[in-house]
Amino acid sequence: MDRTRAFERFAWIVLGYAVVVIVWGAVVRATGSGAGCGQHWPLCNGEVIPLAPRLATLIEFGHRVSSGIILILSLALVAAAWRTFPRQHQARSAALLAFAFVIVEAAVGAGIVLLKLVEHNASALRAGYVAVHLVNTMLLVGAFTATAWSARPHPTTWPVEVRLRWTRWLRYGLIAMLFVSAAGAVVALGDTLFPQATLAAGLAADFDSTSHFLIRLRIWHPVLAAATSVYLIVVISRSDALDAPRLRGPARLVIALIAGQVLLGVVNLVALAPLALQMAHLLVSNALWVALIWIWLMIRSTPGATSGPAGDVRSR
Repeated sequence: MDRTRAFERFAWIVLGYAVVVIVWGAVVRATGSGAGCGQHWPLCNGEVIPLAPRLATLIEFGHRVSSGIILILSLALVAAAWRTFPRQHQARSAALLAFAFVIVEAAVGAGIVLLKLVEHNASALRAGYVAVHLVNTMLLVGAFTATAWSARPHPTTWPVEVRLRWTRWLRYGLIAMLFVSAAGAVVALGDTLFPQATLAAGLAADFDSTSHFLIRLRIWHPVLAAATSVYLIVVISRSDALDAPRLRGPARLVIALIAGQVLLGVVNLVALAPLALQMAHLLVSNALWVALIWIWLMIRSTPGATSGPAGDVRSR
């Protein structure tokens, strides 16, 4: 295996591991284990390794260790990019950007612990930290995806004017995804802090002006998610990505993931957000994000060539 393909495989492994750690973070929040190591960071209850841990400590400490491994892997990815690619190569820049997001992730996580934004804390500051935390993880996943994508060329035949137009429209969709994800993180926090006995009780609380703001914000996540889903499907369909040979697979995957995510969201709502469904919802969200980033990079980097004989793309 040549060094370029070895690097690409390593980047995908790091990306996959990062997504697993992100999904595990939902367990930390849902089980209220964020205070499992007390108000200590990076130590756990003042110890490097907790000697008499309770369950919450094990969950939080496991998350910290797995997050620390991401730091090591991302640093190794930067070093591998420097050994494999020449100066100013996109893989170098993407790997370095991913490492920067890992550092930000650690800083935000430390702030949540040190400011006691855990357990039953229902403040606006915690909601803000949770939203920023989730957005940063999405950017981190995007940077890892870009690192893997940049390892080798992906030539297509999209014309310049089509490329610029759909890069812009898809970028708006990516930004909308960040807002949806941030809203979803806040909604998940509200579901954890203020669980409802029935769906009817939950809906009544959502529209009750006396409810906590975290409860009243829950209604906005499905609204934003539905609007963004429709927008992305329209953009993907009208951009002719479904007809382009190198984009057909990712485009179909995006539409399937959107459908799956909407279905999971509905089931999650009806079932009152059990932990397993929350984890599945977060996992599919990350898979959708990776596929969208891949398509965006493909369109954005397309050389300014004209459409081929098969008419991969048609200007609209």
